Amino acid sequence: MNRRRRTAPLLRVLVRVPGCLVLASGLVLGAAGAGAAAPGWGEPLWPRTVLTAGDADGTGSAGGTGSAGGAPVPPSADDRGGAVLDGRVTPVDTQVDEDENGDFTLSVTNTGTVTAQDVRVLLDDATVDNPVGSPDGRCLSRLDAQSPADLWCELGDVAPLQTVSVQVHAFMNQCVWLDPDGGSQRAPAFRWRVGYVDGGRALTIAGPTPRWSCSL
Repeated sequence: MNRRRRTAPLLRVLVRVPGCLVLASGLVLGAAGAGAAAPGWGEPLWPRTVLTAGDADGTGSAGGTGSAGGAPVPPSADDRGGAVLDGRVTPVDTQVDEDENGDFTLSVTNTGTVTAQDVRVLLDDATVDNPVGSPDGRCLSRLDAQSPADLWCELGDVAPLQTVSVQVHAFMNQCVWLDPDGGSQRAPAFRWRVGYVDGGRALTIAGPTPRWSCSL
């Protein structure tokens, strides 16, 4: 079995390796059960929320409204089960020089009453040739078509009132300014979501979209 971490600067070279991949948390890609690392990581948790991403296949545009600092406004704990996770990204908007990394901090807080198990963040490139990566040893890059995302970071269990964070980056290989999907917003740096297990049920929430533009 092969494992490869992403480091900075990140080259867009994906190693295709057949077979399985054992994750840092002990999960095996393609395994059955709530902890299996399937591309969608379980069912979407917030089908009726302000977020516009996080559907079961991991596609769709992240965004929606949120509070200052990029944290989405969640539904009530009664709607979401005992573990209640909220995602935050810092900064939410930045400028990056061409051929440089834009650095971001992803934070996940459990505001619920029980421990969220097997918490992971899953990130996908937002634009071609501007890949997402991380120097963090908990993060792995895509190895083959069975990988759950372009990059994913295993954060373990998160207890009530606990916050865990991970450092990631997006490499400005080609300058972007505006969202390629239209509108006047800056381009998305990457898309991300949080997967976890609550009471044996694998769930996913969408993280707020960080945006960037080329400073040149």
